[in-house]
Amino acid sequence: MTGQAHTSGAVRTAEPFDGFFARSFPGMTARALLLCGHPQDAEDAVQEAYAAAFARWERLRHYDAPDAWVYRVVRQRLWAVARDRSRIRPAEPDSLQPPPSAGVEQTVEARAVLTALAELPSRQRTVLVLNCLEGMTQEAIADELGLTRGAVASSVFKARAQLVKAVGMSDKADAGSSRRAVRARHDDLGLVPSHALARLRDQTAAPADPVAAALRRTELWLRAAVARSERPSRQLAAVRAASADVCAAEAEGEEE
Repeated sequence: MTGQAHTSGAVRTAEPFDGFFARSFPGMTARALLLCGHPQDAEDAVQEAYAAAFARWERLRHYDAPDAWVYRVVRQRLWAVARDRSRIRPAEPDSLQPPPSAGVEQTVEARAVLTALAELPSRQRTVLVLNCLEGMTQEAIADELGLTRGAVASSVFKARAQLVKAVGMSDKADAGSSRRAVRARHDDLGLVPSHALARLRDQTAAPADPVAAALRRTELWLRAAVARSERPSRQLAAVRAASADVCAAEAEGEEE
């Protein structure tokens, strides 16, 4: 990530942490789940990032986009864990229940995309989401993840091919993708820490790239599912508890 992210709607200054969390958590969790094949790892990374943000909220709350800071921490945690997890156990799709607003076709597609992503090696999964969904250049991804440009290009190519085959889509521009986009109120979209946020706000202008469009619809499905689950309230309580440990650790470090 370049260090820049955008808030949904007008810039919010001095926003209470609870409001920021409620607004941003579903989108942040959805993106973490797409990046990471292990739901528990994704949940842990999101919780750690928000706990760190809560401990620094008096400063972060005045940022134009505190979500950029949180999302950067999430990415760092997930990438560090993915390199070890891929050697230990296979990935697994998340078990979120379909949101009430989702149709059968949307849920079937989302499940298929998540299952296909779960079968990808961690590096391929990460670069696919960063490149196709977020719109990061291959050069920027290589720089952030410490990979070569060739390794990123190869991973994107292989991941796209496997996802297209697994989901049964055509890897060509899809003029009908906008008709299948998940319909959601603007408030339901919450935060999307993505370079493609402007396009994401317009639900009638789905990406022409079928892989990007499928990933985007899956992200919207995940976000709606997370927002309507028990995760937000459960995680907020966990974040508050974990932030106490963050503050204590930082205080101990300053004394040393």
